[in-house]
Amino acid sequence: MAGLIIMIFFLYLLIIGASIASSVLYVKNLMDLLKQVDPKNRQVHPGFVWMLFIPFYGAVIYPFKLYPLISESLRREFDSRNNPQPGDYGKSLGIVLPILICCFIVPILNILAILGFIVIGIIFWVKMARYKSMLKTLPKADGIRFSTNTDLLD
Repeated sequence: MAGLIIMIFFLYLLIIGASIASSVLYVKNLMDLLKQVDPKNRQVHPGFVWMLFIPFYGAVIYPFKLYPLISESLRREFDSRNNPQPGDYGKSLGIVLPILICCFIVPILNILAILGFIVIGIIFWVKMARYKSMLKTLPKADGIRFSTNTDLLD
């Protein structure tokens, strides 16, 4: 019996440790993504993503502000590099994440919300990592914006 309790305790510690490690890697990915964005196109400083670790505020309130600012920064950066991407740059996924966190407290809905949070969180993480790798390979705009319009009088 004591061996089972010890095994459950270490399994619990393993799950907590994996959650903390994955959260740190997730936030580091967001910070590295924002570092790839030119400061004039940034709507939020890269270091501010670490505010996601503030209890309650970072999980429920701040993401509603942070994720739209990240998506707007990405939109401006890709536009300045003349390589706009389809979609909303992860804005809708970023809004869904804190909504799912708010659903954690609803008794029956919490299991579905946790599963949805994990799935949407991974999709958002992969999407942001893809944007980061795209920004690393695209040439910088250097303040010069070339028109994609073929009309000479634009």
